Amino acid sequence: MNCCCIENNDKFLFCLENVEDKYIETLENSGGGSVSYFFKKEGDKYIKEFPNNFNNKEIIKANFQKYGESLFKNGENWEEALEIFTAQCFKENIDWIILGSISETVRGINIIPHDIDMVVHVKDLDKIKSIFLDYFIEPIMDYKDSWVLQYFGRLCINGVIIEIAADNDETKDFYIYENIKWKNYYLKIKPIKQRYEIEVARNRIERIEKIKEYMKENGME
Repeated sequence: MNCCCIENNDKFLFCLENVEDKYIETLENSGGGSVSYFFKKEGDKYIKEFPNNFNNKEIIKANFQKYGESLFKNGENWEEALEIFTAQCFKENIDWIILGSISETVRGINIIPHDIDMVVHVKDLDKIKSIFLDYFIEPIMDYKDSWVLQYFGRLCINGVIIEIAADNDETKDFYIYENIKWKNYYLKIKPIKQRYEIEVARNRIERIEKIKEYMKENGME
């Protein structure tokens, strides 16, 4: 897969060429995850458009060219990537909650996440943009009313994609979370029963069974 970026007067384009067959279904079915990849097929290429009005384009270009394929791979090195992110967030007092399958993984359930999903408080977005500047593979953009949360972007740390979402809710009270100790940190993660319900709705049989086994072993059924 060849990854590159193209600029014109009002658009900034991600371009994928020579895409391997194993990625085609993912691209053409909007990723099948929490957020669509929004790539459109144009001839023998796949294109994703952004408004050409964000900063640090050269970093985005370099990272997308080098790590663009990571968008479609599993996060095998999730532990190292999460520890780098976590250490910086605790150092800078950034408020964030883990969503997605990584919520199971940090509990010790044998699930390799596709990526690391998290939501941060909107007040901390500028910190995220500054601290993790060199890791951005997709800019944080304001999607207004077009998605569940207003802001969304992606980092790539050691080949692992970290999806950053935020909203203008000032308290985040609508997020229910549990605290869990992971390494030397306490993480806020999605409750296991909510994650179970999500996986049931998506009919991910293998994950459902692993979560059920975990809940049974821990008296949570």
